[in-house]
Amino acid sequence: MTTDSSGKILVLVRHSKAAHNAPTDLERPLTSRGRALADELARALGRRMSHLDLLLVSPAVRARQTARPMTERLAPALTRVEPEIYHEGPGGILRLLEPLPETTRQVLVVGHEPTVSVLAHLLHDTADDLADQVSFGIPTATALVLQVPGAWAGLGPHAAHLSEIVTARR
Repeated sequence: MTTDSSGKILVLVRHSKAAHNAPTDLERPLTSRGRALADELARALGRRMSHLDLLLVSPAVRARQTARPMTERLAPALTRVEPEIYHEGPGGILRLLEPLPETTRQVLVVGHEPTVSVLAHLLHDTADDLADQVSFGIPTATALVLQVPGAWAGLGPHAAHLSEIVTARR
């Protein structure tokens, strides 16, 4: 998974398997199995990506815990925790991406369902098997890899290509 001189990569990740016993939804941590799956997904992405310019993470505990192995394995140049990922759905993520400089080539977002699959389906430029797969939602510890040929500011419906679905081995 590499980009050409004009393209960029956007990876949308659904957090790993979370526990249900927490005072609030934001405080739900990963289960032990969820931590292992997050590490497996980070390893799989590390085999595909040479570097990571930006890691954007939901403030939810389970998303931040999913992002830890991504940080360790992909060494992002910058990591930001962004409440919009949790609170504002696909539009919130697009608003975070829009002002990015064009020198930002590889971005990974750790978020939630249904936001991740809805955004990937919205951005994908082709009605194909991958579009069908994400239209029904994605499992935890899954990454959707999109090729972005244009500017971040122009990212919108059908402006990227979903090239791969990466799921941690179960």
